[in-house]
Amino acid sequence: MSTVAVLPQTGDDTQWTESQKALMEFAGLYKKVNTSNGERMVLAPRAIVEAFAQTVQRTQLDPIARQIYCIERGGKYTIQVGIDGARLVAQRTGEYAGQRPIEWTADGEKWVDVWLSKEPPAAARCGVMRKGFSEPLYAVATWSGYAPHFGGKLSQMWQQHGPLMLGKCAEMLALRKAFPMELSGLYIGEEMESAGPTPAAVLSSRDWLADLKLIDDKAELRKTFAECKDSGEMTPALSAEFMNHASKLSKDSDVIEDVVVVEESVEATA
Repeated sequence: MSTVAVLPQTGDDTQWTESQKALMEFAGLYKKVNTSNGERMVLAPRAIVEAFAQTVQRTQLDPIARQIYCIERGGKYTIQVGIDGARLVAQRTGEYAGQRPIEWTADGEKWVDVWLSKEPPAAARCGVMRKGFSEPLYAVATWSGYAPHFGGKLSQMWQQHGPLMLGKCAEMLALRKAFPMELSGLYIGEEMESAGPTPAAVLSSRDWLADLKLIDDKAELRKTFAECKDSGEMTPALSAEFMNHASKLSKDSDVIEDVVVVEESVEATA
């Protein structure tokens, strides 16, 4: 697949071609953010970029077609696939033998393949067949477990197409169970919505990364680190950059230790 060949293998965007930059924008790893100092590009952490490239190579899915992409929630990135992408991965194994129609239920006893009630279903289920299986492998997704409520309200898509969204969750659960080697660790957006809405990018009045690159003194590094921490704009990605820069300046354990502590605390609250 040609897309895989042009994926960058490094998190250093200065080494990317223009086509690679465009591709990573499609993937959600390279974003434009407007600040008071103008527009700048924000890059996901190097480890995330490289993990994404490896996952694309493993699944052979196309970021441009939105078969695979990344979503950031609270500073943490999740690799997501579209349901069509998951079906494609299963089909390419040569073991996929189709699936049973998605069904919904209000009570767990009577299942129907068309949901007509104005009330949401209690659950949806899907059975995926794989060659060598004696019967379909079923998975069930419950409304209470997946329907995303924020401030007591459903998201707009779930208000309009709730049964369909729940059905996709059930199908992805079944596909992942039937093809764990190929789909392990991959989720569709409908499954992840209940984890919380994607937060708006924090618009900083200061380009911390640009300032960090200019620092060549440990005292100035400590000062900038404290300012970033006090501003509330410290993220896992930023804390990792501070730690890397501290390592370049010296082996000062105090600087590095402080950054590690902040990185862990940010991840714990994300």
